[in-house]
Amino acid sequence: MKQGQAAKSVRIWLIIGLIMVFVQILIGGVTRLTGSGLSITEWSVIMGTLPPLNLEQWNEAFHKYQQFDQFKLVNSHITLSDFKFIFFWEWFHRLWARSMGFVFLFPFIYFIIKGIIPKNQIIRYGILMILGGLAGVVGWIMVASGLEENKVLVNPMKLMLHLLVACSIFVYLFRLLIEDTYPKERKRFDAKVRNLTTLLLVFVISQIAIGALVAGSKAALSCTTWPLMNGSFIPQYIGFHTPFDEHIPENNITIQFLHRMIAYFITLFAAYYYWRTRQTMAQPIFHLYRNLMLLIIAIQVTLGILTLINSKGEVPVFLGVLHQMTAFVLLNIIVGLHYFVKYKSISSSSLR
Repeated sequence: MKQGQAAKSVRIWLIIGLIMVFVQILIGGVTRLTGSGLSITEWSVIMGTLPPLNLEQWNEAFHKYQQFDQFKLVNSHITLSDFKFIFFWEWFHRLWARSMGFVFLFPFIYFIIKGIIPKNQIIRYGILMILGGLAGVVGWIMVASGLEENKVLVNPMKLMLHLLVACSIFVYLFRLLIEDTYPKERKRFDAKVRNLTTLLLVFVISQIAIGALVAGSKAALSCTTWPLMNGSFIPQYIGFHTPFDEHIPENNITIQFLHRMIAYFITLFAAYYYWRTRQTMAQPIFHLYRNLMLLIIAIQVTLGILTLINSKGEVPVFLGVLHQMTAFVLLNIIVGLHYFVKYKSISSSSLR
């Protein structure tokens, strides 16, 4: 295989992987918002690939679910038909994860055998395999936390960890893709802008982490008004109660307040960043990403507000998932900014 064709094969592999991870995050959001995450009470790598195939197997799976507190305390009213619905999303989430394992691992081995991936690049791509395995392990640890006695939800901190691992895979994949598509050219660049971009990246990742806590603890339901929180900008009873796991309801209003404040801060910081980088010498793609960043932040803030004010007893699945997916789009836009500001400097006259 010629060098150009080999490089193209790797890029196609990365693009497929990126799309699959994005879809997996979407499926994970639906699984969480439909309360499906604890419907499968065992982790079987091989046998778990197939769902129940007959009525006897469905009754057995339903019986296992009925032994846990989520059914006893929250879902005791559901029928076998209802159970099949929530079972599907958790099963599909796991099946898609297994599919990603095949899509990542087998081409990776093939590329190594054929020399398409040079020996000095094996670790660079192999990190993806490690992160993928880590996501599976952390995912089960998260599910297991919701199957403990007197638990009806997964541990919010473990949900946050699971989402951050997914975040790492998504970001790393995208960075590999743009590095392979736009090879580095070490020329002069604006180091201050790069540092600002790093800060923006840290803020957005932090917001995604807090968002996972909001989702895992159902903190969005603690206050569904905007712009004020139950009539005040700073709500009453704000403050963290420890240990966190034992005081989730008491901490929910604080978690939501923190999520709101970080959102406001990121919006203001992004506006400053947009103004500060208006004359930055970089490829036109950098300035395209700047414009996209501002647009996506505006969309994300709007989606956050709409999700909140429409959460009457439960978070609307469509808006909740869309809000989560837009956060990941924003994240990779900032990863692109972080790379392209250093990619190549050109004269300011050719920026536009």
